[in-house]
Amino acid sequence: MPRSRRKATVGPERLADFPIFEGMSPAQLARVWEIIELRKYPPGEVIVQEGESGDTLYLLLAGEVEVSKALTLMVARGNVDTRDKALDRMAAGQSPFFGEMALLDDSHRRTATVRTLRQCTLGLLRRKPCMALCHEDPSLGFLLMRNIASTLATRLDKANKDILKLTTAFSLALRE
Repeated sequence: MPRSRRKATVGPERLADFPIFEGMSPAQLARVWEIIELRKYPPGEVIVQEGESGDTLYLLLAGEVEVSKALTLMVARGNVDTRDKALDRMAAGQSPFFGEMALLDDSHRRTATVRTLRQCTLGLLRRKPCMALCHEDPSLGFLLMRNIASTLATRLDKANKDILKLTTAFSLALRE
C-alpha cells in the first residue's frame, strides 16, 4: 500500500472545509493538522472493512469512495446469502469523513466497508493522538466532540427514518 506523509499538496486550511472542524480557529486547525497522517490509496483498495476494529477517522481529501454494507438474505430454509450492497458514494469536493465512531469507542467495529473508486488521498486522525490533543486543548476538544455528536445525531436520525421506511414497506408486503 503506497503511503505518504508529505503534506505539500494540502494544508491545515483545507480542514476548515470539513464540518467536523466547524468553529475552530486557524491555530486550532493547525494543531489538528500536526497529528494528521496523509495516505494515498490506489483505485479499488479497501480503506476500512466492515466488522474490523478501528481507531481512525478518515478525511477524504482527494478522490472518490464507495460505502457498502453486507446484507444477509434468507434464500431457503436454513440457507443464507450474504452480499455487499453499495449504500453511498462520496467525493472529496463534499469534504466527507468517516470512521468517527472509532475515535470514541475502544471496542468499535467498523459498520461498513469503504473502498476507493479512484486514486484517493486521505487524512488519518487516530484516536490516541486525537484524545491527547483534546486533553491539551479543551476548547478544541469541545468543538471536535460537539461536531462529532452533531454528525452522529444527523446520521442516527437518517437511520431511524430508513428503518421506518423499511418496516413500513415490509408490513405492506406481508399484508399482500
